[in-house]
Amino acid sequence: MAVRAATSDDVPHLMGMIRELADYEKMPSSVKLDEATLARDLERGAFGGFVVVDDESHEVAGMLLYYLPYSTWIGQFMHMEDLYVRPAYRRKGYGKVLWRAAAQLSRDRGYVRFQWDVLNWNTPAINFYKKCPGAVDLTEKEGWLKYRLDAEGIAMMAESTD
Repeated sequence: MAVRAATSDDVPHLMGMIRELADYEKMPSSVKLDEATLARDLERGAFGGFVVVDDESHEVAGMLLYYLPYSTWIGQFMHMEDLYVRPAYRRKGYGKVLWRAAAQLSRDRGYVRFQWDVLNWNTPAINFYKKCPGAVDLTEKEGWLKYRLDAEGIAMMAESTD
């Protein structure tokens, strides 16, 4: 297997895996992104990623996508948005290789945090993360909950007078 940084040539594969992951996560209609936007955002550095290519099939077998948020406590860090290995390529260590590539990049860039989210029902992913050296469940350890505003919520908040 070969792991490398994702490039614009990978966008069709990335888009396919994003859709596959959304199906798996029971949210297929949530993907509003198109290939052109994904390619533009990759080129402008809005996110980065790695792909793993299977040696036998020469197919892109998996991806890890990340972006760089900022913490007022520690500075810039890496947030893993998606880690996905196509079903035919699972249980071959591809997820671990993608994970290691992101951890190495984080270390090499001097980031002191690498974080991610996981759905509470995704037992295979949770079990994978529990085996990762140093991984900590922040909900359990520190009590963090996650909130968000969607487009409608943003509009409501922006127009609120309270």
